Amino acid sequence: MPTAWLVIDFIFVFVAIAVLIVKAKLNPALALLLGTIWLGLTTGVPLADIATGLSTGFGSMMAEVGLLISLGVIMGFLMASYGAVQRIVNGILKVFGKKGSPFAFGLTLSTITPPIFFDVLVVLVAPIARRVAQLSNRPAASMIGPVSMGLAAGSSLVIPGPAMLAMLGALKVDVGQMLLPSWAITLPCMALSVFIWVSLVERFKWWDPEKDEEEGIDIGRFEAEVVGGTPIADGGAAAVGGQAEAETVVAVQPEAKDAKQLPMLLAVLPVITVLGLIVIRILVPVFSGIESVAEVPVVDFLGSAVIALFIGTLVALAIAIARTGLQGQADTFEKALETVGQILVVTACAGSLGTIITASGVVDLLKTAFEANPTIPLLIAWFIGAVFRTTVGGQMLGCLTAIGVVGPLIDPLGLSPILVILATGAGSLFGAQFTDNTFWMMKSMGGLSTRGTLKAFTIPQALMSVVTLIVVLIVDIFV
Repeated sequence: MPTAWLVIDFIFVFVAIAVLIVKAKLNPALALLLGTIWLGLTTGVPLADIATGLSTGFGSMMAEVGLLISLGVIMGFLMASYGAVQRIVNGILKVFGKKGSPFAFGLTLSTITPPIFFDVLVVLVAPIARRVAQLSNRPAASMIGPVSMGLAAGSSLVIPGPAMLAMLGALKVDVGQMLLPSWAITLPCMALSVFIWVSLVERFKWWDPEKDEEEGIDIGRFEAEVVGGTPIADGGAAAVGGQAEAETVVAVQPEAKDAKQLPMLLAVLPVITVLGLIVIRILVPVFSGIESVAEVPVVDFLGSAVIALFIGTLVALAIAIARTGLQGQADTFEKALETVGQILVVTACAGSLGTIITASGVVDLLKTAFEANPTIPLLIAWFIGAVFRTTVGGQMLGCLTAIGVVGPLIDPLGLSPILVILATGAGSLFGAQFTDNTFWMMKSMGGLSTRGTLKAFTIPQALMSVVTLIVVLIVDIFV
């Protein structure tokens, strides 16, 4: 098939999917399936392979993240049922204040939590970020944007992010060589990107709640329904966010006295349990001298993402039963499962699209094209990472593909492997959209419309990607 037609067709499919969802209000699952089938038919994928690809892509995505999403949503609803999220967001506002909250999310998620799975953190953090925005009377994008940047940067720009470790292994670069440079570039880039993003959203009024937000996992409303709280309106809004319109603030004042006094440790215990188990699994090989955590089966088992989330859910369940009773937790489960189904279908359809994209041959085409253009290596590394993140949706794939193309050029051209890795990691932040399962997770967990998710998930990561590239290129001049 002619290269030009393949590229044009590919671009057309993604534009069409966006138009169908945003303008025609078509359900995202149907729009994704229509785009997937069209792409397969017009790029010469055999009919039998299209049918098989729809099923295998759907199934493989469910196998990869289905249980993670389900457990994460259930745990979030259980925590909301006993007022945990209210306690957490009040703590964030108290420590960092309204102005500092976006920076707290971006810097924390990009540095302290990078070992944790992207998917796990989305379901844990997105509802909290939305709640902080509500309580501080700021647009949801002011918090969701930094969360999106922090999660993506934590995977591919710092140690020990999984994509970063994969690139180090591919180039046989020592972890110690990368530790300080990765932090030295990522931290200022994150701070600058958050500043630019918040200014864009708040000073230029770039966020429209009516079009960019919709009913999703709104923890504030859920707390009001389950805990029995009272939404703050008019004068009450000033207590948490200053001057605010009643309909834009969903803060909750629980009626029960003990709900107000929920200890912070108890509020965050399910999250601490999940993160603690996963971090321990990662650190055991580092401090025990063993080659792999598989040599300690119990730690390997407990620290796996699914088991850690399951244990965290059990902890949240125990607290919910103690505070809301058996019937209360049963009602919570019912509401959580209603939400889970909607998320899973759209996420799985994104998996079908990714499978057909691979079958269409566009991935091989792009790799061949870049191998034939070895000029300006850092820009090429960034561009390859960006293209594969945009097309296939995976940061890891984008990073490893770019390293595979540019890696052989490092010694002949005298390139810095550290800067090549950082440029590649920056590229893998760019272009997260419909093919990325976390796009749809953020949409639901953050209570955003598809248009809002493009603005608060896709664009902030692209901003961080470009800012980091510019800094890397400037550093290259002086190194």
